[in-house]
Amino acid sequence: MSAAEPARGPDPPARGEGRPAPHPSPTPRPPAPTADRRAAYRAGARAALPFTVAIFAFGISFGVLAKGSGFTALAATTMSGLVFVGSSQFAAVSVLAGGGGWVAAAVAGTLLNLRYLVMGFAILPALRGGRARRAVEAQWVIEESWAIASDADGRFDRVRLLSSGAVLWLGWVAGTLAGALGPITAVDITRYGLDAVSPVLFFLLLAPHLGTDGRPGRRAAALAATGSALALTAAGLPDTAIAAACLIALVATWRAR
Repeated sequence: MSAAEPARGPDPPARGEGRPAPHPSPTPRPPAPTADRRAAYRAGARAALPFTVAIFAFGISFGVLAKGSGFTALAATTMSGLVFVGSSQFAAVSVLAGGGGWVAAAVAGTLLNLRYLVMGFAILPALRGGRARRAVEAQWVIEESWAIASDADGRFDRVRLLSSGAVLWLGWVAGTLAGALGPITAVDITRYGLDAVSPVLFFLLLAPHLGTDGRPGRRAAALAATGSALALTAAGLPDTAIAAACLIALVATWRAR
């Protein structure tokens, strides 16, 4: 260093040297539900209310049947909470009441639940998460919640499925408990017309598809399925009526794709 050059001090520390390491930024919290999502939850719950009234009355019928078959109120209500499918529960309890064993009752209920395989495959793209989470969310799928969650374009809204399914589940479990604990008997079921609740419930699901929406094929399929089901039921073939209606619906869905 020449005399003309002024003395320099020590070089400044390199970036990051001699300084405390910065604290890692906190993990951001997940965003709060948006207004649209909250609105979808409310819409699903509101749409489920008319069906919940019918399902509550239907649950009373099941509670009365279970009580007459020797079920305790706790057992009947637990079954409704875990199974959450009226038709299979009626079938299983009827088999037990007729002297059948648990295996026969389980087979009867399982066969009636096979229709949910088709419904589950249809709604699967709308569910989220891994297999375990999707399996839990799929437990809310019944005919009513499936219909409420469906959109006109064939897709499904997950939020409407969950909110409507929760409301419907509460109605079904509460109805079962009321029937199992209350004073209503099997004679009262016919006297008060509670045995007609199930047909009315399914008509509520069918009615929106009978309107004019620019797709006459869907209306024709709904009318054909209804007519065949009524005819076969009147002929004493209710199981065949269900199969025929499902077949017509599947064919109509395949042709519309």
